[in-house]
Amino acid sequence: MDSQFHNIPIGELLPQQPPFRFVDHIELYTKEETRVSFTPGDGNLLMEDGCLCAAGLLEHMAQASATRVGYHSKYILHIPVSIGYIGQIRKFVLHRLPKAGELLETSVYLRQEVFNISLADIEVRTALGEVLATASLKTALKDD
Repeated sequence: MDSQFHNIPIGELLPQQPPFRFVDHIELYTKEETRVSFTPGDGNLLMEDGCLCAAGLLEHMAQASATRVGYHSKYILHIPVSIGYIGQIRKFVLHRLPKAGELLETSVYLRQEVFNISLADIEVRTALGEVLATASLKTALKDD
């Protein structure tokens, strides 16, 4: 994948830094959908037996959602990126764990946003389109 967003440093959108960063690139941003990519590797935290563990996959989903918020803050609203918190994880369905070196394409679909609280549906797919996991995440931004 190569998009106009690849030049955006993910470190400007997320507070997490390596080795605890689980997003490599932002691929797409619209008001309704944000898409990110990530390739887990053997050096990543939360790898077990050559796969990203379930907790790592959930962290990736949370960081995908945070990437959406970070991009919106920095490039749409032109305000500093805020720290966010997971408020709720619902309907987590795991089909299989991603293997080291497997490109993940993750879509965040914004369902509702009220003040500093967002509800999004998240879907993690392989580059070949296989759905690995889905969930709904409710997140909140820290009040400044």
